[in-house]
Amino acid sequence: MTMLQRLALPPRTEPASAPAASERMQALIERTLELDRHIQRRARADLAALPELAFAPDARAAPGPKYPARAFAYLEELDRGDDDAPAAEAALLDEAARYFRGAIRPQSPHSLFNMVPEPSVEATAAAWLATAYNANSLMDAFGGEALLIEQQVARKIGRWAGWPQAMGISCNGGKFTIMYAIKSALSRIAPESIRDGLPRDLVILCSEGAHYCVEHAASLLGLGSGRCLRVPSGGDGRMRPDALRRMLDEQHAQGRRVAAIVCCGGTTINFNCEDTREVREIAEAFARERDLPARPYLHLDSVIGWLYLSLLDADEARLRERVPDPRSRARIAEVLRRLRGVDGFDSLGVDFHKDGLCPYASSFFVARDRRFMDELGDGSHRYGEQDFQYGQFRAYRYTFENSRPGQGILAAWMNLRRLGRAGYGDYLAGLHQARNALADALQRHGLFRVLNRASLGWELVFEAPFAPDLLALAPSRQDLALGFMQECWDRVNAGYDLPLFSIVPGYRIDNDPGAVTTGFLLYPMQPRSDAQWDRAVALIAAQFHDFQARLRAQPRALDASAFEKPIR
Repeated sequence: MTMLQRLALPPRTEPASAPAASERMQALIERTLELDRHIQRRARADLAALPELAFAPDARAAPGPKYPARAFAYLEELDRGDDDAPAAEAALLDEAARYFRGAIRPQSPHSLFNMVPEPSVEATAAAWLATAYNANSLMDAFGGEALLIEQQVARKIGRWAGWPQAMGISCNGGKFTIMYAIKSALSRIAPESIRDGLPRDLVILCSEGAHYCVEHAASLLGLGSGRCLRVPSGGDGRMRPDALRRMLDEQHAQGRRVAAIVCCGGTTINFNCEDTREVREIAEAFARERDLPARPYLHLDSVIGWLYLSLLDADEARLRERVPDPRSRARIAEVLRRLRGVDGFDSLGVDFHKDGLCPYASSFFVARDRRFMDELGDGSHRYGEQDFQYGQFRAYRYTFENSRPGQGILAAWMNLRRLGRAGYGDYLAGLHQARNALADALQRHGLFRVLNRASLGWELVFEAPFAPDLLALAPSRQDLALGFMQECWDRVNAGYDLPLFSIVPGYRIDNDPGAVTTGFLLYPMQPRSDAQWDRAVALIAAQFHDFQARLRAQPRALDASAFEKPIR
């Protein structure tokens, strides 16, 4: 049963005088189901037209982890889009189906590409309802109590971090959370910049393993990507303390002011996570010794790692009770140790759509207090007590957007209230248990080697043993791996029900720059049975054997290819 079917309501039983709003809601549900049925029919028709795969004869029996895709050129498609006539019903249905061609289906057991869980029914229904009512959360006169619930979400997560006065902003993605943090930091260190623009002596620091969007955020804010400096990390994925202190001193000696330090709070690969207490102590010592008015702004990019805050209050005995598996508990305990200093930070990021079981997009910038409301403004207004009375609250004074959707707010709140802090802790333990089960399946099969045993996250990176004679056909091992990966992607894009996973060129085993290889990435986002994990591994292995057999039977040179890492 699909989520749409689970969300469908029973036939309406209200009398004929039922409010028009209820009739409209029923019409929306029926229309949505009609569109979904057509999307499924088109997908299954495309699937049935595919040739059978000898190594996976059942791969056409059900929709796979992606709706069937088609190859096209954007500019050519745009040049052909000149039909302004109203579309007929059949054409409208086809347009809805076209929208989803090539899209990932996270409800598939073979969807292992990235941190994309199937959202809960409750959160999805709440997001749909917010869409149906079409409220704008730019101010409470339009959005009702959506803005109050927005702050309740931020306050609840902030309290988990040790911030009793936390407030925040709902936004569309982790990049926005980083932009809000950097902008707050720039305004804090240079208040005049709010009206006069940025001075040229500001820089920000971030970890070597931080997300690639940090430079782009700095560029979009007018600071410049070149003013974002990366601090070298060690084998444990953390910024090296000596390197952080050295870079702070170097920037100060050059007459530059460090506005912010953006810290990793869990990354997609290797789960790099800073020791927050250590970073805070270094920043405070730097400011004290240099007689600065304040230490640099500290932001934790925890759009993944926020989930660990649900267990931050657990002592050793309680953690043993909550996470009985020793492998999972050891990883979680180390992350918790590194997060113990987050109460001294200024802000953090949350992605409920990554590991909060919410639909896209449900991100939150969470700050320790409400200072950001003035720091993100244009300098013409300062928030006072009167602004926090119903009818007076204006979010647009500090948000990047004026028109703001409320779907992410209600979805996050529904899951927070439904699961509670304990429920999210259990979900985190379940993700680690899924990692263990998948790692065990890889070991049982015996072909692939797990590379990231030291990772503190629940992702798995593995290596494929390409034969020496086939390695000679490619410019490098990476190019051979890319050739294999592309074939796997091509099948999934066509619609086959095969595992969708990813590749990690230049993967550093245990964060060691001297141990670099090309790995493949699996992301288990929900528990599966041992049989399901065994089948997923067997299907990857079948494709690997098929790739090598065909390459050996018909040798061909594999060209070197450029590859932009899609996941970090």
